[in-house]
Amino acid sequence: MIATCSPWDVKYPPRVVRSEDAGKTYQIVKTGLPETILRTNTMWGVGHPRALAVDPKDPKIVYLGLDGDPENGKGGGGIFKSQDGGVTWAQLPSQPASRRMFYGLAVDPTDSQRIYWAACGANGGLHRSEDGGATWKSVFPHDQWVFNMMVAADGTVYCGGKNLWRSTDHGASWKQLTKFNTDRTVVGIEVDPRNAATMWITMTTWDGSNNGAVYKTNDGGTTWQDITGNLPYVKPLIVRFNPATNELWPAE
Repeated sequence: MIATCSPWDVKYPPRVVRSEDAGKTYQIVKTGLPETILRTNTMWGVGHPRALAVDPKDPKIVYLGLDGDPENGKGGGGIFKSQDGGVTWAQLPSQPASRRMFYGLAVDPTDSQRIYWAACGANGGLHRSEDGGATWKSVFPHDQWVFNMMVAADGTVYCGGKNLWRSTDHGASWKQLTKFNTDRTVVGIEVDPRNAATMWITMTTWDGSNNGAVYKTNDGGTTWQDITGNLPYVKPLIVRFNPATNELWPAE
């Protein structure tokens, strides 16, 4: 088990935690990660490890996303790679045009050399590598603030900003699936593995308001239904579906 760790008191530089006994014990991993606290071009003033993506063809290969530009002669954040299941990390020598990211990092299940990175602000949007991170290309012109993205089992790409978009050709072209006109942002994205026409998204705002939602579509995004229901505090950032139990899990 590998998890990112964000010490909000800003006493410690970036780190991850790792367990080899199903969570009975954990070790703190810092090898290969920045030794300083990052502050330049970060989401909220301080850079933190925010995303993990495992190569579906080799579980020992794991990618980590950390926001923050190089500063004071240091290498900064961006994408880090582990080839030993998270024991050690190394920063990729080539990085996307923006390292200000929140959660969007994924490896294409159909091609392990294809990696996606979502970024926010200047030079944001969605970036794609076809060569394991050696080179990068911007592939999403519709929104510069992309907080999350996902790749389905068949390689279909979903990108979330003010609205949800879908690409069936690895980002060469896009179809807009929602037409929301609010201050909320699409963050959580999930697709039913049994039927790709069924999807769920979560939306949130970045202020203190209780103003988010969970939406569902059964027709591939043509129509959407608000299923937020009685969630007590609506700031959902992720959503996961378990087809074995038919359970949907939104979380903040």
